[in-house]
Amino acid sequence: MKKIFIALTVVLSLSTLAACGGNNSNSNSSEQNEAALVNDIEVDEFKSLIKDKPGIILDVRTPGETSSGVVEGAVIIDITQSDFKEKISKLDKTKPIYVYCKVGGRSSNASQKLVDLGYTQVFNVMGGMDGWKAKGYPTVNP
Repeated sequence: MKKIFIALTVVLSLSTLAACGGNNSNSNSSEQNEAALVNDIEVDEFKSLIKDKPGIILDVRTPGETSSGVVEGAVIIDITQSDFKEKISKLDKTKPIYVYCKVGGRSSNASQKLVDLGYTQVFNVMGGMDGWKAKGYPTVNP
């Protein structure tokens, strides 16, 4: 009976230590995740931000899509390419990154990849190039 009591005490002690340690690391982890979230922005806000808070404008569309025009100053990195993650990992982490695609789906995916790589100022342009053009904003040839 004494051996069972000792074993039970050891198991409970280890469980308590694991639970306490786990809570601390989860707390820090969730604080880090909260600090680096994707910021969804509308096209009008995007236009204003790139003027007021310059950074990297990232177009993640395919070459066929970008051939019809891009936002001036955009860096083009096609999200469908196998080396996409490698290429975006080389972008400057100290600057805001504004990500757009055709309408916002792929840019949302790309934005999350940037956050996962440690980027903290990531803006996903909802509405993408379609929204940009619908507002009559200018494009340039890549």
